Amino acid sequence: MSEAHVVTVGTSILRNAAQRGALPPAILAKVRAWAQAPPLSREDVEAGEAARRGGEEFRALLQLLASEPRVYSAELNAMWPYLERGSVAAAALLASDSGASHLCAALLEEYLKAGGVECEVHRVSELGRSFESGLYNLLDVVVSLTVKYKGRGLRVYLNATGGFKLETAVLYLAACLLGADRVYYIHEAMREVVELPALPLSVDHRFVDALRKLGPEAERGEAERVLGRGFLLELERRGLVEALGSRVRARRWAALLLGLG
Repeated sequence: MSEAHVVTVGTSILRNAAQRGALPPAILAKVRAWAQAPPLSREDVEAGEAARRGGEEFRALLQLLASEPRVYSAELNAMWPYLERGSVAAAALLASDSGASHLCAALLEEYLKAGGVECEVHRVSELGRSFESGLYNLLDVVVSLTVKYKGRGLRVYLNATGGFKLETAVLYLAACLLGADRVYYIHEAMREVVELPALPLSVDHRFVDALRKLGPEAERGEAERVLGRGFLLELERRGLVEALGSRVRARRWAALLLGLG
């Protein structure tokens, strides 16, 4: 069966290009600045602008990536066994909310498309900038993509090599809840691809029942009357429900997971 790979994207392409890339001096200076730029800094914004393709920096980096994909991209290094056997039909590239990560995702998209892989890039809002909201947004995107790809009959593999360590935990949780097929990454010590089985997990039936009673959205007072104030607060603490002024609603990932519409 063909696979869809959901890939968190870090900045390994830029970091490796900065260290070992045979680039013109002016481009190399930019790449070195982009590789270490904080999110939203002038250099990081400039890196994001280079993701628009067509520019000399983008072309130079893509040429480097194509010359030695496993050397320059940690994400491709982890994907390589699947790419070699021709099982990857689609890939969703999830960049953090930074120009540098977005540029790396755009380069990966161009490389994979040239190899016949259907690709889409998502810059996950607040990821890498705001701890809680960034991770919830990541979970929203991963759940949505997993539901979409499984609906197309594809096996879903989650590549957790790039990005932050907490992203790996979120991806593994999503895989287990959604029945995705595998989470994999490059093991730092063994330097080989490690596959983690997606153990079957489910949301506690008490929470499922409560979210079904709540519906897509409700006034807070009505939700407290139906569920109880303490239980509603517990749903919020667990990240299943979010407050919107005087109203509350199930978070997008929970609604998708439970088929709440």
